[in-house]
Amino acid sequence: MKRLLVVAVAACGTPPKQPEVPAPRPPVTSPLAANGAISGGNVVGRGARKTRIEAPHGGAINLLAASADGKAVVSVDELGGTRLWAALDGSAEPRVIDLPRPMDLVVGSHPKGYVLAMTDSVGALIMQVVDADGVTLQRATLPLEPAYGGVASANEKGVLAWRVDQRIVLLSPDKGTIVSELPTEGGQRLLALAANADKAIAVIESGSPATRRARWVTLSPQLAWGAFVEGAAEELGSNVALSPSGKRIASLVSTPARGIMVVVLDNAGKLLANEPAPGAAAIALPTDDHVALAIQNGVSWIDLAKVKPRPPPSKPASGANLPPPQEINVSPLVGIAAGGRAVGAVNGELVIATPGKSEFLGYELESPAVASAGPNGQLLIGLGDTFALLDNQLVASAPPDLQIPNGSSVADVRWLTGNEWLVQSSRLNDGITGITLVDAGAKKSRIVRQGMAMVHMMAYDPSTNLVAFSLGDSPEVLRHAPGKLEMKSVSTLPKPKGFERAELVPVNPQLAGGTHVVVVHMRDRLTLRWSKDPQRLESATPITVDGSLASVDAAGNVYVWQSDPNGVLVLAMYRDGKQLGYMPTDGPTALWPDPKGTRVLQVSQRSVAMVGVDTVRKWAQPLQGVTEAIWLDDNTLAIISAAGIARVDASTGNVQAARCGWRFGLSSKQHPISPRVEPVCTQLR
Repeated sequence: MKRLLVVAVAACGTPPKQPEVPAPRPPVTSPLAANGAISGGNVVGRGARKTRIEAPHGGAINLLAASADGKAVVSVDELGGTRLWAALDGSAEPRVIDLPRPMDLVVGSHPKGYVLAMTDSVGALIMQVVDADGVTLQRATLPLEPAYGGVASANEKGVLAWRVDQRIVLLSPDKGTIVSELPTEGGQRLLALAANADKAIAVIESGSPATRRARWVTLSPQLAWGAFVEGAAEELGSNVALSPSGKRIASLVSTPARGIMVVVLDNAGKLLANEPAPGAAAIALPTDDHVALAIQNGVSWIDLAKVKPRPPPSKPASGANLPPPQEINVSPLVGIAAGGRAVGAVNGELVIATPGKSEFLGYELESPAVASAGPNGQLLIGLGDTFALLDNQLVASAPPDLQIPNGSSVADVRWLTGNEWLVQSSRLNDGITGITLVDAGAKKSRIVRQGMAMVHMMAYDPSTNLVAFSLGDSPEVLRHAPGKLEMKSVSTLPKPKGFERAELVPVNPQLAGGTHVVVVHMRDRLTLRWSKDPQRLESATPITVDGSLASVDAAGNVYVWQSDPNGVLVLAMYRDGKQLGYMPTDGPTALWPDPKGTRVLQVSQRSVAMVGVDTVRKWAQPLQGVTEAIWLDDNTLAIISAAGIARVDASTGNVQAARCGWRFGLSSKQHPISPRVEPVCTQLR
């Protein structure tokens, strides 16, 4: 399981390692001051999107920042998706922000919502104002040269950043201009810049051999240098943090003698701690008394009241000085903390940590493993033993009581009629599987099968009440008696031999010319039967064809993947022992036929398309990562992906509703891992 956590520091930014000056690029058009110096960048108004989109991340979070008050967080995932967390108590789902992929990122409050500032991989700086829904109100892009090394803080007063020409700048996010700038002195190099709501401190490297010192930076009325932090017994690195009060400074340094160390100073330079920190990737000072460290499996804490500075290491016998501290090769994860909390990331969700506990902010149900049409056009989705019943806007309500056995996970579920459901579940400890008929209203159940070694495919036709279990050791057709919590066996097939498998599909006899069950035997070739008598499954005359089964619809049409004489993969259609022709496809696709046997939804890697049995394509949608399609009624589809569901009009392809996560909130346990795919909600915007 991939697990990644990053610690965050209130209003503190930790710039990444100073980048090399980028190669020349085409000039950027920008306003010039009277003396010819660059004064700012172009400000662009509201973006194209004007509505809120709520969606989880499309993968693991690898960068985050938070406002100085600790009330909001902005995070970026491995696919480049950006989310605004407008609250950290579970009251607001993450909202999509349209933002280029950043290397460094800060966020702060703004009268219109929030201001974000970021640098990209070539040192360009972008400032963006978004509203409370994450919708872009304006964006300013600063000229590329000189490039920016990082950003330290952002709020309504401005964005604090530093450039590779060794200048600290304060920028106006509304005008896209430089409000104030502060150059270093000759021979000095800016290594790091950290800030909280009121104060800033820079780590400056100078001299030969190079030494590092911390120096205060005055923010108002304009940028100015303050005093050096004198008397530090340890040098600071580029991964630096400032406590909310400004009384503590902390840094991660990698030393040849001790490895990775945490160095903590007071604001006068007195050494408070120099503790080993093996595996630490980021540092935060949520309070003056505690240090939070991001490690591989979570957050570790140092109580400054319980540690004392360690004596410096002995010098080599020659008397030569030890090499200077080395840079830590940290990931570009940035963090924030406020009110004594550290905010980090684990996979695609936030972790809110204190020295005493950690809570996880995310979705309990994000990537459904099973789905079934329900009564009145509803949709039941679930993962393990967690379920939700979705209405026509995909809003969750309490699910039916499926009588799931303790210690089991649901493998498949089918709604039959009324309050009756067919539930297949497997024990978590040994995988033994059973099938139960459940009356969710009466809270009663009856075992249909138990002790199975594998999950069976379940199929149901409401016109005949026939249920089939296939692709297991005991293929069987049964008939459900609605309202009686009863299911009786109609016929069975012999146990398959070797690699042979049998699939039974009940169909609508009025649509299928009297056929009740399509029987498919899968060996090295396919044997197909259209059985009009469900009690005598093998009495129908078979045909044998080359290929692999794709699907069977309610009208008895059988779809088979075959290779034509030129070796091209084609989708052949068969019915009543005859080949009808070929259905056009865009290559390998999964098929989801409609309840009438007239249309098929084709799901490919990057799109879904509706194609009629008459071979005419009706519409297409560019959706990726789709895993399943459920027909909710004759003209409504639920298109399900690993990261969200879209409810679609089957005639036009128009999206009626889309949601990408349910049961959002705080939990003491980590939520299921986010799938690595862009959520449907962002694909459909």
